[in-house]
Amino acid sequence: MVERFIATACKTGESPVYDEKTERFYFVDIPNKILFVYDLEKEMLKPHQLPSAVTSIALTGSPDALRVTSAHGFGTFDVQTGQLSLEKQLDLPATDRMNDGKLDPSGQYVAGSINEADGGRQETASLFRLRNDGTVDVLLEGLTNSNGLVWSADGKTLYHIDTPTKRIMAYPYDPSGPLGEGRIAVDLEGEDGFPDGMTQDKDGNAWVAHYAGSRLTHWNLDTGEKLGQVDFPVENPTCPIPYKDGLLVTTAANGDDSKDAGAVFLVTP
Repeated sequence: MVERFIATACKTGESPVYDEKTERFYFVDIPNKILFVYDLEKEMLKPHQLPSAVTSIALTGSPDALRVTSAHGFGTFDVQTGQLSLEKQLDLPATDRMNDGKLDPSGQYVAGSINEADGGRQETASLFRLRNDGTVDVLLEGLTNSNGLVWSADGKTLYHIDTPTKRIMAYPYDPSGPLGEGRIAVDLEGEDGFPDGMTQDKDGNAWVAHYAGSRLTHWNLDTGEKLGQVDFPVENPTCPIPYKDGLLVTTAANGDDSKDAGAVFLVTP
């Protein structure tokens, strides 16, 4: 079942994060520079208007401190004060901004960028890793739209989507070294839309949101086998995350006239 969960109209809703300890749900509207905090117990939504777009969110050990990527680097966000701080600026091309990101199994922030010029067709984007000592590694170059990423259960494989390629690539992953040679884990060429955000179920299988495809797809990352599909009533699902026995999914209203475009949806069995 797919049902509307939060009635927003995000132009580009992204980076859903569920904090089980605080029962808060976070997500962003990138172009409108809003970070949302939704209290799941009180069913209250608080939007934070920011001076710069936040493009991804990661939890910390503190209930009121988030790690984030902003348009041009890595930073932090204080949930109580609404203060956004840029702590590590990156020298990105003028055509690019930061995009999706997550913490790796060792707690280092891995996030990529996106080229926004000429319809996003230039291969100027990269995948970065902010180490715990504050240094930055460039893990991949020559990307266009660095998007969903997850790791294998043992942390030794990074799965990554560069949206226009319509593939999930697998790379041997060392938290203190470069990526190994990539291979195609899943070929998404036959699917409608474009692969965007990605998450995993309890068995390590991937859920992929298909922007402009009105669907989530479910994949075995070891075999590349398609396990299932969930159709959506809106055009642009952007990113799923596990929530209780289902998924919470952000969407984008950009170019979509559907009634609930840009809302957050709940998917249940």
